[in-house]
Amino acid sequence: MSATPPFAAIETAPGLARGHVRAALAGWGLGSFADDAAIIASELTANAVNASAPVLAAGHMLVIRVCLVSDGDVLTIECWDQAPGLPVLRQADGFAETGRGLAIIDAITGGCWGCQPTIGQDGKCVYAEIPLRSAPARRILA
Repeated sequence: MSATPPFAAIETAPGLARGHVRAALAGWGLGSFADDAAIIASELTANAVNASAPVLAAGHMLVIRVCLVSDGDVLTIECWDQAPGLPVLRQADGFAETGRGLAIIDAITGGCWGCQPTIGQDGKCVYAEIPLRSAPARRILA
């Protein structure tokens, strides 16, 4: 497991998340998954920053934490934030400048992502999974 120290929910957070993911995966010998994992971490973190903006505007600094977990078969990327609300997958208008983050994550992971609200406080954990090994072939019984 690898976790970032908490960092402020500000515009530099996605870059910090990408750097953490690339460094951790290189150390784990999983560098070949770094591009997809960095994109996912960046999108999750950008969403957390956007969700935190109204609270930040009210004068309260929220934090974000990125965690990586792997059992050797799956890499899970978690983004914990303190912002209220849950993310919603939507289809962005062709000219929209935002709104594609979860669609990108959904495409990279084949739909293997989700969200859990935190217990006893505002916030959530949004996670995405990347398979590290090919699924075994299924035997077809005739």
